[in-house]
Amino acid sequence: MFKYTSRMIERDFELERDFGISELKIYAYRYDDSLRVIGSIKSSRIKEAFTLALVAYDTNGDIVLTDENDSYGSGIVTSRISPKTFFDDFPFSFSCWESQVPKISKIKIYPVGD
Repeated sequence: MFKYTSRMIERDFELERDFGISELKIYAYRYDDSLRVIGSIKSSRIKEAFTLALVAYDTNGDIVLTDENDSYGSGIVTSRISPKTFFDDFPFSFSCWESQVPKISKIKIYPVGD
């Protein structure tokens, strides 16, 4: 198993602030052709609904994978994060099984509005 360091995970702090996110805790791991990213969103109140996007790059800076955060709880919680259902330390995850996963050298995670 390979753990991505904080230097390998890029964020857009200005965009996060625009949505009311005070902190994203992000942990990313690779095992063979599987990428697993987990984390939580810290905020006293998010300003609007959003999803989290993941873009993965290889060592040349080429995009090799894109995804949006997973739904969970048998679909009870969708990938859309809404102010009505949000709570501090709201969990999120990405699960990707692609042949391109071993090529990933950098990951960017950022919020995307509706």
